[in-house]
Amino acid sequence: MLQILRLLSILVGGATAWRVLDGTMTAPLFKVPDLVVGAALVIAALLPRAIAPVALVAASAYALGVFSIALANYLVPGRPVEPLLIAAMAVNLSTLLLLFPRESHH
Repeated sequence: MLQILRLLSILVGGATAWRVLDGTMTAPLFKVPDLVVGAALVIAALLPRAIAPVALVAASAYALGVFSIALANYLVPGRPVEPLLIAAMAVNLSTLLLLFPRESHH
């Protein structure tokens, strides 16, 4: 499961940064946060196994926050929501739900 989440994190992070760098994402307010999200997700995915889950949780939480603000930008009448944004948010939420530490009852 961790390997799949790492790959998805690299995919979302890389795509997010790429959209900023190639000029697809044009909102100036989101350029720096999206670049930070891209870097955080990719770096977290590449860290050693011992710390990768915690790093992926942190990076995914940050990404979900940034993407939630971006989603609010779409919530105006007549403006369709970007499917890639929803997919990225689903990946981040899934990562959080699957990796967030749970209390052990031993």
